[in-house]
Amino acid sequence: MKRIYVSLIFILIVAICAALQLGYVSAEVDSFVSMIEQSDKYMRKSDFEEAISVCKNIEEKWDDTAKKIDMLLIHDYVDEIGNKISNMRSYAENCSPDMYFAESTTAKKELASIKESEYPLAENIL
Repeated sequence: MKRIYVSLIFILIVAICAALQLGYVSAEVDSFVSMIEQSDKYMRKSDFEEAISVCKNIEEKWDDTAKKIDMLLIHDYVDEIGNKISNMRSYAENCSPDMYFAESTTAKKELASIKESEYPLAENIL
């Protein structure tokens, strides 16, 4: 009977850890998407200096967050998002809104993909 209780405790611990991971990744993704959208607003207004400032802020925060998220997710996805964010800043510095928005859209899609991959769905488990 003790084995059943111990196994149930382990299952509960794993479920709690999975829920915490899902919550953390989801909150971080939402935060980054909102920051990217803020930068998008500045780019639409052709306020390149503010867009560059926001992009630098996003890049710094991503570098800090990526270290934590790297433990939870596939490393290649995290690196690719970092590259997109870096490219966004570069295109904002070069006053190239078309290229900026291409990278911005891709970064937001990749962030959404990471968030969706954390949901406990059959397609994500198999």
